[in-house]
Amino acid sequence: MPQSSERLSLDYINLSQKWSEAVPNYNKQYFNIYIVRLKEMTKLLEHRIEKKWGKTYPVCKLHKLSEEKHAKCVVLGTIFKNQKLKPSILKQLAEGNQLVPQPIITHFTDKSDQLYIEDELQRYLLVSCLQCDSLVTGISCALLGTGDDKGRFVVEDYVFAGFREQVPRPLFEDSAYVVFISGLDLINSAKFAINLQLLIHWISGLVGDLSGIETSRITRVIITGNSVRNTPEPVKPSISLLSRLPDSNETFEAVKLLDKFLLQLGQTIDVDVMPGTHDPSNHILPQKPMHYCMFPEASVYKSVNQVSNPYYYSVGGIKILGTSGQPVDDITKFSEITDPLEGLEYCLKWNHIAPTAPDTLGCFPFYESDPFIIDDCPHVFFAGNQKEFSSRECIGEDGQKVTLISVPKFSETLQACILDLKSLHCHPITFQTS
Repeated sequence: MPQSSERLSLDYINLSQKWSEAVPNYNKQYFNIYIVRLKEMTKLLEHRIEKKWGKTYPVCKLHKLSEEKHAKCVVLGTIFKNQKLKPSILKQLAEGNQLVPQPIITHFTDKSDQLYIEDELQRYLLVSCLQCDSLVTGISCALLGTGDDKGRFVVEDYVFAGFREQVPRPLFEDSAYVVFISGLDLINSAKFAINLQLLIHWISGLVGDLSGIETSRITRVIITGNSVRNTPEPVKPSISLLSRLPDSNETFEAVKLLDKFLLQLGQTIDVDVMPGTHDPSNHILPQKPMHYCMFPEASVYKSVNQVSNPYYYSVGGIKILGTSGQPVDDITKFSEITDPLEGLEYCLKWNHIAPTAPDTLGCFPFYESDPFIIDDCPHVFFAGNQKEFSSRECIGEDGQKVTLISVPKFSETLQACILDLKSLHCHPITFQTS
């Protein structure tokens, strides 16, 4: 029987303002990001240094290593991973002009990869106990070891910024739910239109029990990117590297379908819509909320919210942080980390949502602060547009507990994720019609 209970409502706060603000100057160089990142991370690293090694070893600037000749010291800096397979604009231009054919590769690690530590003035090659395979460029860290006269730093131990402090999560007497949906790929919706309608009816309480939960207890739906399409719009070959085809009619139609989809959901529940890699928003991170004018029907409802990517919010006091998947995808391309949940856990250990930005992941040229540094430890951390669903809990050094969620593409798996705010347990539900 259809459920007629009143929809549960919980206090909601959008904590993503820093990713929606305009960047005042686009003329700055990108190296400023690494400078401000290290500057902000230094305070956190100094605390971790004292906690792990006390005041036994002096903290030395990289450019003073050769002068001070410490037997053993601690240095702070940013990891740079030298990878010969890393994409290069020069290689792309050579390929475009058919000068040097380049193989198409999607994973860029190699046995010859090397790690360096650098700050604003100096770079040292690392001879280290650090696992190169599980690191990427852009991580701030503190290293204990000795510098030699060959431009190398021999590492004996290391520490990352680690999990930030976490506010205690509130306790719920009854279950309350948040639903995550990703990769709707509405440009190809004809293949799964019935399944999508079943999803809408289920959330609206118009169908019977599909998941063993009371759908009136679902308080919010989060759409985590790539709602319009999962793949780039095909572009015809052109002599000019700057030419661009106008958006196709297919894209316009897919945006209209998204508007109608949000209209149906917005009539019964609060919906937050994040942009993804291939959605009509700015391409580089942080992605601004998609403009409401693209949704003339759904935007009438205050329950339909266009939000940023990354997205950080509190619902019922539970703090939830996540992205549409770009940072985790980039980490897996440039390291041997293959599990998205492992990538999410490393981001918490590194205390950074997108460490590979701006090296291999596009972002704005921030120069006053790095908005991707995690300010406080969330209770839930998710990544959208992944191949399959997975979820588990990870625990920080000071007992912080975070539920990690890999949100699968709906268009490929027909799955959504249901997070119980009472237990922070997450499980998938499949919308099969047969």
